[in-house]
Amino acid sequence: MFIGPPGLLRCRTVPELPEVETVRRSLLPHLTGRRVVGVEASRIRLRLGIEPEEWRSFEGVLVRSIARHGKYLVLLSDEVSAVLHLGMSGRLSIAEPKTPRGRHTHLVLGLDSGRELRFVDPRRFGSAVVRPTGGVLLAPPLVLVGADPLVDTAGAFLRQAAARTRVPIRNLLLDQTVLAGIGNIYANEALARAGIHPGRAACGLSRRRVERLVESVRSVLLEAIEAGGTTLEDGGFADVTGDAGSFAVDLAVYGRADQPCRGCGRPIQRIVISSRSAFFCPRCQR
Repeated sequence: MFIGPPGLLRCRTVPELPEVETVRRSLLPHLTGRRVVGVEASRIRLRLGIEPEEWRSFEGVLVRSIARHGKYLVLLSDEVSAVLHLGMSGRLSIAEPKTPRGRHTHLVLGLDSGRELRFVDPRRFGSAVVRPTGGVLLAPPLVLVGADPLVDTAGAFLRQAAARTRVPIRNLLLDQTVLAGIGNIYANEALARAGIHPGRAACGLSRRRVERLVESVRSVLLEAIEAGGTTLEDGGFADVTGDAGSFAVDLAVYGRADQPCRGCGRPIQRIVISSRSAFFCPRCQR
């Protein structure tokens, strides 16, 4: 298990885009080209709920590929596809059938490899639904979220949204209807790289500063993906094989209140914006 440097927050890590992409990559060798030979689904009121009758249509399908949009994973097959969201505490794991199932295991897909894909969500903020493949992008939940930050059109979405609102720029980055997949960790980190104060009104940023932020969002997400995501001291995030992410050692501001800025040495400050912590350097971020 990875243990971060002193001073990191001890709250549970909520999976954001890099963590979900890490899960997607770790699922590929276990699911791609595999057929689902059995489904066990419990009717649970998650974000969108799990409906056993709906999941029966997934039995027998061949998983062609695994896509990601923001924080959503999509198991794609010819006729129907599964759309999964890990929420705050959800986890996917690949296990042998004889391995005891943990509490709050709400969904189990038996695979023709003899192994199982298990979806566990203690706090029930995740979602697991089945949609027709042809219309999966046009149905909830994917139709309700904005552009993925790693696609080429993401910058235009952020520029347009910033120009028409006075909300703090950190809050705009967290708005999943603008850019899908950014949470509080990477919003803070992207703003630090761009030299922008998290409380700055979005519409008050110049085009040049927004462009810098677009580049910072992309760079921090890509670097976090390569590091396997961020696992803080709680050990809350791991991929499907149990491996933790190592990006915590590269965090510039998130969870580092009162520690020196790596750029200027001034202490990192923590403030609360809309009931959520924001971290920044008072000298480097304006």
